[in-house]
Amino acid sequence: MIWVLVALGGAAGALTRWLVTVILPDHRSGLPIPITLVNIAGSFALGLAVGLNRVDALPVNLLPLTTGALGGYTTFSTWMVDIDTAESGILKTTIAVVPTVVGVGAAALGLFLGSSAG
Repeated sequence: MIWVLVALGGAAGALTRWLVTVILPDHRSGLPIPITLVNIAGSFALGLAVGLNRVDALPVNLLPLTTGALGGYTTFSTWMVDIDTAESGILKTTIAVVPTVVGVGAAALGLFLGSSAG
């Protein structure tokens, strides 16, 4: 039964990501703002969920949220295509580095906040 919840979470996450890309345009420079924000927000949410789980603040199976919803919400493949199709080396580097650094920081912050909740 858990696989159904993971699949539904994945569908909800992918639909939410698509809505974000419809609502928010890319920056005129070519910087993929929607995908960058999605991946950073997803990193924070995953860190928060794992942190809360560490202190038993979320006494549920996290797979529908983590693997399902957040796995469907965030996207590595679109990020890689954005890097590949960027028109300049500086833009390629920016698209690669900014989400990585900020995403790791967001995940660490989420983990810290979640772990501190107990």
